[in-house]
Amino acid sequence: MRKNYFLIIFLLSIFIPTISSAQIYSADFSNDNDGFADHTSASPPAAGATTVGPFGTAPNQWSLSYTTTPNTDGTANSFKVSGGALVSNDWGGQGIFTSQSIDISAISTINISAIGSNTGANDDNFTYFYILDGGTRVETAIGATSNGDPVNYSISSLDVSGNNSIQVGFEFSENGSGDGYSISSFTVTNAANQTVNFDNSTSSVNETNATVNTLIPVTLASFNANVTLSVTIDGSSTAAAADYTLNTSSLNFTGNGSQNISLDINNDADYLSETVILNIAVTSGTADITTSQHTVTITDDDVPIVINEIHADPDSTNGDANGDGTVNTSQDEFVEIYNISGSSLDISGWILADGASDRHTFPNGTIIPANEAIVVFGGGTLVTVPGLVQLASTNALGLNNSGDTVTIKNESGTIILTEVYGAAGSNQSIARNVDFTGSFVNHSTIVSNPVLFSPGRDNTDNTSFASTIKWTGITDNNWNITTNWLGGAVPSNSADVVIPAGLTNYPTISSATTVNSIIIESGASLIANAAFTGSATYKRNLPTTNWYLVASPVSGESVLDLRTNNTFANGSGGGRIGIAPYKNDGTAWNYYTNTSTGTISSGQGLSAKLASVGDLKFTGTINSNNINYGVTQATNNFNLVGNPFTSYINLGTFLTDNVGNLSEQTVWMWNEATSSYDVRMFGTHGSFQIAPGQAFFVSAGSNTDVTFNTANQSHQTTDTFQKSSRTEISVIVNEGKSSKSTNIYYINGASKGFDNGYDGSIFGGTSSKFTLYSQLVSNNNGRNLAIQSLPLSDIEKTVVPLGLKADSGKEIEFLINAKNLPNGLKVFLEDRIDNKFINLSENNYKVTLDKNLDGIGRFYIHTTTLKTVAENSSIEDVSMYKSNTNTITIAGLQAKNASLNVYSILGKKVFQKTFLSNGISSITIPSLAKGIYIFEINSEIGKTNKKIILE
Repeated sequence: MRKNYFLIIFLLSIFIPTISSAQIYSADFSNDNDGFADHTSASPPAAGATTVGPFGTAPNQWSLSYTTTPNTDGTANSFKVSGGALVSNDWGGQGIFTSQSIDISAISTINISAIGSNTGANDDNFTYFYILDGGTRVETAIGATSNGDPVNYSISSLDVSGNNSIQVGFEFSENGSGDGYSISSFTVTNAANQTVNFDNSTSSVNETNATVNTLIPVTLASFNANVTLSVTIDGSSTAAAADYTLNTSSLNFTGNGSQNISLDINNDADYLSETVILNIAVTSGTADITTSQHTVTITDDDVPIVINEIHADPDSTNGDANGDGTVNTSQDEFVEIYNISGSSLDISGWILADGASDRHTFPNGTIIPANEAIVVFGGGTLVTVPGLVQLASTNALGLNNSGDTVTIKNESGTIILTEVYGAAGSNQSIARNVDFTGSFVNHSTIVSNPVLFSPGRDNTDNTSFASTIKWTGITDNNWNITTNWLGGAVPSNSADVVIPAGLTNYPTISSATTVNSIIIESGASLIANAAFTGSATYKRNLPTTNWYLVASPVSGESVLDLRTNNTFANGSGGGRIGIAPYKNDGTAWNYYTNTSTGTISSGQGLSAKLASVGDLKFTGTINSNNINYGVTQATNNFNLVGNPFTSYINLGTFLTDNVGNLSEQTVWMWNEATSSYDVRMFGTHGSFQIAPGQAFFVSAGSNTDVTFNTANQSHQTTDTFQKSSRTEISVIVNEGKSSKSTNIYYINGASKGFDNGYDGSIFGGTSSKFTLYSQLVSNNNGRNLAIQSLPLSDIEKTVVPLGLKADSGKEIEFLINAKNLPNGLKVFLEDRIDNKFINLSENNYKVTLDKNLDGIGRFYIHTTTLKTVAENSSIEDVSMYKSNTNTITIAGLQAKNASLNVYSILGKKVFQKTFLSNGISSITIPSLAKGIYIFEINSEIGKTNKKIILE
C-alpha cells in the first residue's frame, strides 16, 4: 500500500472567558518616583486641584490627585512610588489615588483588595472607595491607626453584573509632621472561575490525498493570567501510532485568541476508519476544564472488500459449486467477496449488481468477519460451502459468460467496488492468483490448486477462509459423527459453529457438549438432549417489517441484548420501539423503549417489528431441560407464550401435555400477511410443528404453568414459522385496507356442534371494530368462531352462518380462498337482506352497508355442486339460542310474520310472542322456573323447535 503523509491541522479551540481569582487589575508600582516628586517651600506644589499620571503600564495604570493644595516646609515632601510601594512622606495634606477604568462588561462578580500600613501618619483620615460606571464613590473608611498598624481593604464577591467599568482608589489626609502611609498593592480580581475547553468535542476527516484544514473558531471574552496546557493522545484512540503525528505538545495562552493543535494524518495500509483522541490538561496557571477531550474520526478512503472469485459458467456435468448434489448452470453461479478491512464488516443493505440490474440485497445482520468471505449463489441449497453463504434475493445472478460488470453498492446506493471481467466461459470460475491482489485467471490453471471452483476457500491452496465449523448433516443427525461436519472433524470446545438452513438432517446432542459459540440459521434446528455449553445465537428471519409474534429459543436473553443486536422500528411516542410483551392485566402490549432493561423468560412470547427486513437475533444458552412458563386468568384468559427450544415442537403433544392447564385445546397464531389470528386446534392441527422462535396465544384454564417438554422436540425439513397448509374454505372480507378472515374445515368425524380442539373461538384479548367469524351450524350457543370444523360427508347440505361486525356506510368485499374442495363444488354467499346468492368461486361480492352490523343473520356460506342456489331460505338454517338469562336470539330468519312459542317439558304453553324478523332478532322472555323448555318458531318458511335449558 502507498504510505503518503497528509497534513491535517485542527484548530482545536481553547476558550478562556474567565480566570479563577484571576486579576483583572493590579496597580503597577514597579517604577520608582512615579507620582508627586519631592518638594519643599523652595519648590512648592501647584495651587488648586492637580492630577498627575497615568503611571505604570496598561491595564494596570493609575493617577494621583488632590483638590486642596498640600502644605510645604523646609524638608522633602512626596507622594510617589518607592521600593515597589506607593508612599506618602511628610505630605502635609490631601492625597488621592485612582485606578484607570477597568473593563468589567463580561464579568458578574469581583473581589477588591489593597494592602498598606501606617508609617507615621497622625491624622486619622484614610478612606478606600470604588466607582461603578463613573457614578458616586462607594466608600469604606479606615478607623484610627497608629504607626505600624495595617491599613488594608477587602471586598469579596461584589455583584457588578450590568456594569461596564469600575475605578478603585483611596484618599487620605495627614498633617506632615512625620511620615504618612505605604500602600504595597491594589488589585481587582474576577471572582468567577476561569474555564478552558475544546470548542467542539468531535471532528472528522477523510483519509485523502490533499491537506485538509479544519477550522474551529474561538471567541475569548477576556484574559487575565497566563495558562499553559499539555496536549496528549488518549490511550483509547483506535488509530495506530504510525497513522498520525501530533506536532503540538503544549499550548501557552498569554492573551485572548485561538490556539491550533497540529495533527498529521498518515495514509495507512489498512482499511479501517479510526479515531485519534486528544486530551488537554492545565500544567501552569489556574483554570477549570469543561471539555478536555476531542475525538478526531478518520474515515479510511480504501475499499474494504475485494471480489476474489466469479463463477459465471458452471460446467454442465461437474459444476455443482453450491454442493447441493445437482448441477444447475444458473443456480451454481456465484460471486465470492472477501473482507480485507481488518475488522468485522457490516454490509446489511448493500447491493450486488451485474451490468443489467440489482441481483442481491444483503439482509439485515449480514456481517463478514475479518479476513473471511461471503459467497452469493444464484440459487440451490447451500451445503458444502464454508463460511457465510447467501442466495441471490432475486433468485438469479445473471452473470454473462462473455463478460460482465459486477458492482457492489452500499445501503445508500454509493458504489463501493466495480469489477469488470472479460470472457469467463470455460466451464469454470475465474479466480485471483494470488488471492485478493492477483489477476483473474481460469481456476484450473492455478498450479497449486487446479480445480473448477473454490467458493469460500483460498484459490491457491483450497483452505477455508472461515474460522467457523459448519454442520452439513450429510450422514445423519448425530453431532459426534465426523462426516456430518464440513472439514471432517467434530467441533472442539473452542470452536465456533454454524448450523445452516435448508438441510435434510440437523444435529441432535445426546451427551454433554461444549463449544465457544454456535449460530443457528433461521429455520434450522438443534435438539439438546444433554447439557450444551457455549454462547448461542438463533436467527429468525422476518421477511417484512410487519408485526410478528416471536419467542426466544434460548435462555438468558435480555432486553438490552435484544436492543443491541437488533434494530427495531421506532414507535410514535415515549421512545417506544417495536418489541413488546403481552400482559394479561388490562394493559395488553407493554412496549419497550430505547432504555428498557430486564430479562426475557424462556417460554415468554413477544411481538416484534424490525426497522428493516432481516434476521431477528436471539442470544443466550440453549435449553436442554423442560421449561415451565406461568399463565394467568386476569383481564382475560389469553397469554402469549412461545417455543423455548432451538427445535420444533408438536402442537398436538403440547396441547395434550397441558390439557388441564388450558380452557381450550386451541392456540392463536398471528398472521402478519392478513393482520389476523390463525386458529389451530388439537383435532384439526394436531400434527402441526411449531417452529423455533414462534410465539402464540393460549387460553389459560387457571393461574398455573404451561409446560414445554424436551421430549416434544423434533427436526423438520420445512420451516413452519408463519406458514399453514389446510384443506379449507377461508372466507375473507375487505373493508378498505383492512382485511379479516374466518376458516371452515371439512373433516370426517367432526360434528355440526362444538367440537373442542376442532372448533376455535376468535381471539378476544383485544377489541376490534371490524370482525368476521362463523357460528355453529347446530346447537348454536352464540360462540364466535375463527375456525369451524364440519363433517365432510355433509358438505353439500351444510349452511354456515357468518357473523360480521362493521360500521354503516362502509363498502365491504367478500372473497374466498378454497383448498382441496371436491370436484365441481362451488362456494356461494347468501345475502338475506339483499336476497342475493353470489358464486364466490367465480366472483367477489361487494356491498355497502346501510346500517351497523354486529352479529349473524345476514350472510351465509353454501357449498354445492349445483350451478345456482335456490333463493329461498330454509327453516333448517335458522339458529336459536339463549344469549343471556332472559333473552333468546333467533338468527337467519327472514319473515314478515313469525311467532315464538315456549312450552314446558310437560307441553304447557308458558309464553307467546309474534315478531318481524329481518335476519336476527332478540326476544326478551319472562323469568321462568329453572328447567327444560321447548322453543318453537313458526313462519311462512316453516316450523322448527329446540330444547333450551333455563337456569
